[in-house]
Amino acid sequence: MAEKLHRWLFQPFDIAALAVYRMLFGLLMCAGSLRFMAQGWVDRLFVEPTFHFKYWGFGWVQVPEATGLYLLYGGIAISALMVALGAFYRVAIIAFWCLFTYAELMDVSTYLNHYYLVSLQALILCFLSPHRAWSIDAWRRPAIAASTLPAWQTYWLRFQVGLLYFYAGLAKLEPDWLLHAQPLNIWLPAHAGLPLLGPFLGQPWVHYAFSWFAFFFDTFIIAFMLWRRTRLLAFAVILVFHLFTHLFFNIGLFPLIMVFGVLNYFEPDWPRRWLPWLPWLRGTPSASARPAPGWTLRSAVFASVVAGFCLLQFMLPLRHWLYPGTVLWHEQGMRFSWRVMLREKSGALDYRVVQANGDVLLVSPHAYLTLQQYREMSAQPDLILQLAHHIRDDYNARGVGPVQVYADVMVSLNARPAARLIDPEVDLAQVDDGLAVATWILPAPTAPPPLMSRLRLTASRMADDRPATASAP
Repeated sequence: MAEKLHRWLFQPFDIAALAVYRMLFGLLMCAGSLRFMAQGWVDRLFVEPTFHFKYWGFGWVQVPEATGLYLLYGGIAISALMVALGAFYRVAIIAFWCLFTYAELMDVSTYLNHYYLVSLQALILCFLSPHRAWSIDAWRRPAIAASTLPAWQTYWLRFQVGLLYFYAGLAKLEPDWLLHAQPLNIWLPAHAGLPLLGPFLGQPWVHYAFSWFAFFFDTFIIAFMLWRRTRLLAFAVILVFHLFTHLFFNIGLFPLIMVFGVLNYFEPDWPRRWLPWLPWLRGTPSASARPAPGWTLRSAVFASVVAGFCLLQFMLPLRHWLYPGTVLWHEQGMRFSWRVMLREKSGALDYRVVQANGDVLLVSPHAYLTLQQYREMSAQPDLILQLAHHIRDDYNARGVGPVQVYADVMVSLNARPAARLIDPEVDLAQVDDGLAVATWILPAPTAPPPLMSRLRLTASRMADDRPATASAP
């Protein structure tokens, strides 16, 4: 059995698909980083804020000064270009992963699912060898050139992309999405001005059609990509789906990231067959390529590490089941779980600071945050807690402490009437963030979203409150 598995994992695959993917990934990341700087997002997200939210366990990640930030993103762009060119590939992809991941760990309020995906794909690419063909490295060192790679390199990338689609579909198996077409019936009417499609986007049946289609698409599209007979049709559907997501939602590079990732589901020689007019893509893999002769200690250890990585990625999206209530409300287990575009939350937040002498002060988050940060954090409990700790430390440093900090938070989830998110009687200054159940978060509202006739009255207002992720690259 072990030898059969080994032969399956190490069978030679044409290097063409992974080499082209390396180029596409590197060029896209280079362009994205340059765009990030050119659009002023470095200043808006990292220079202008005076306070930055930290990931749990990564409080040591600091935001550099403006010059350091531009050097950081410049390094990301340069290393991504080197990956695309296959120039000092191993050093370049490790540098890209380190720099990109560091940038994403600088502030929780900038979290995006596709940033997380890019970081995972870059980490996987650190262990692959797509630079052995059509690269500066292969030109400089002909001894490393190869026409095939072991199949596990393709399988690993396929696994990561397929997992995202599957969990994105599974996450939609809930009443708000399927029974109430939420939050699409908040977002879609805001695009009524689009030519041709616009007049239909205010119709309830369109919202339900999109919701159900997205559920079936995410859940099953990879199964159709795996079946050779339906692969081309499935890919055409993927192109149309991501075209619409690009038109309706300003989600930057995410559609291209997914389309490029799905290309790895085609036969590994697809670039040679699809682009035969390009001279550097001509030819066929060497007939002398053979699978590895058998298991070694090194290959067994590496296989165990890869299997552990895949198991971790499979389990992480399920961790929200460890917490009672609705993950869209309490958000424990929300990040890193591929729950894509599932909730529209808007919050109104103020803090009450009780000084040591008993005086009570009302403190606005706007005194510490930019507007974009406020929109992102005002409905996320762990970020509300982080800012409460910052306010506690700030007032204690002023010599009026020890202070108590309470949060008055009213949040609307998918257009429901606003309800309290945080227990207003809990002193957040004494609450530690962590993996335990957050008893200081109040239960989610049990009422369903309002009817469409009522919902339309608030659609334009709610559309302006979409998460800050809509403006990210």
